[in-house]
Amino acid sequence: MKNWERNAANLAASLSFYGPAEHRAGVQLITSPVTFSVFNIALIANPVAEIEGEMDRRIQLANAHFRTRQRDWSFWLCEDYLAPRTARRVHRIFESHNMECIAESPGMETDELTPPRRSLPALSYRRVNDAGTRRDFAQLVTACFHIPPAISLQVYEPEGMWHGPLEVWLGYEGGFAVTCTALIEAAGVLGIYSVATLPAWRGRGMAEAIMRHAIADRRLRGVTAPLVLQSSPGGLELYKRLGFKRTTRFFVFATP
Repeated sequence: MKNWERNAANLAASLSFYGPAEHRAGVQLITSPVTFSVFNIALIANPVAEIEGEMDRRIQLANAHFRTRQRDWSFWLCEDYLAPRTARRVHRIFESHNMECIAESPGMETDELTPPRRSLPALSYRRVNDAGTRRDFAQLVTACFHIPPAISLQVYEPEGMWHGPLEVWLGYEGGFAVTCTALIEAAGVLGIYSVATLPAWRGRGMAEAIMRHAIADRRLRGVTAPLVLQSSPGGLELYKRLGFKRTTRFFVFATP
């Protein structure tokens, strides 16, 4: 499996947290219990051939699936699944379906984090595993990722959402949850997601501290796989410092 393939496959595994996944004619469809677009997800399941209208067909298939279920939705796309001509036209293709690009993220990988360059904050760490930590994580998602509070609680508060392989860690300072990260082992790599810190606590190494703690915990449990992630613009310099290198690129297109 190529680097970009395992990055994309790990992402698909992480997104399955949000609902049951089904495969239809080259598209993986994940339907969540909420109507919010970023939690109802289409992913490319195999390469898009250079055939006129092939990308349009997959978009139309996903649109029909989610519209039937009265869901706004999003298409998460790894560029390496696309033939060259389709990749050059991908923004125009989605615009023709009235979908907007809301994120463009380099997919990155490293075998191991580089050593810390500075002293990191001393936090108290907790896994999300009870009602209180689920609520704390929902509040962090709202504050850091601009998800409406009611949607965050509906997605992250129910205990039934947490039976899969995704693990989420919270970092506390003074008894208050200020930073978080999520990990999932899939496709031969350990994926890192939901890295975030409350605005007032940024610039102090919180995100690096929680990432290092969560990864170290998995290493102690015998996980030796390389690390992958999809970087936000704000996290790119941190991930480069930690040894990550770009292997691919992802786009997220969403309905209005």
